[in-house]
Amino acid sequence: AGGRHNAAMSDPTPAATPRLLLVDGSSYLYRAFHAMPDLRADPNDRGSQPTGAIRGMINMLNALRKEYPDAPYAACVFDAPGKTFRDALYPEYKAQRAPMPDDLRSQRLLGWTVLAVPGVEADDVIGTLARTAAGQGVEVVISSGDKDLAQLVTPHIVIVDTMTGKRRDVAGVQAEF
Repeated sequence: AGGRHNAAMSDPTPAATPRLLLVDGSSYLYRAFHAMPDLRADPNDRGSQPTGAIRGMINMLNALRKEYPDAPYAACVFDAPGKTFRDALYPEYKAQRAPMPDDLRSQRLLGWTVLAVPGVEADDVIGTLARTAAGQGVEVVISSGDKDLAQLVTPHIVIVDTMTGKRRDVAGVQAEF
């Protein structure tokens, strides 16, 4: 199931079938923030705007568009600020999670258009959009490293991780889990 996916060689989606790309922005932004070096707008000024996470996100988005150039629909989904319905169900939900680092928060606000639904986490928004689109005959590619999203995989929904090259289709999920 792992390895780089070459859409041109092994993509079973007929050319006439529309495709939706859903990017787990929250997951990728954090991963890029921790994986990228401390890049700054002015490398010689520690007080200048940090840019490492946003550069990592741009690289990931460009790789995804290059791999799926024919996808007419795309959304980058982030967690909305504030509590979600999960916090109401379980007050200790993510109680141990540290707040977003200031250097990361400032990069997220650099003009990116995002989809963030108040009171709902990004993975729940992604799940709703993926299942709805697949139910309407749209092939869905979810770009995320979050293993929890593997439960969404069907013959019409796949998950790709552009940071590792892993692809989770039905066979990949069955083999991995």
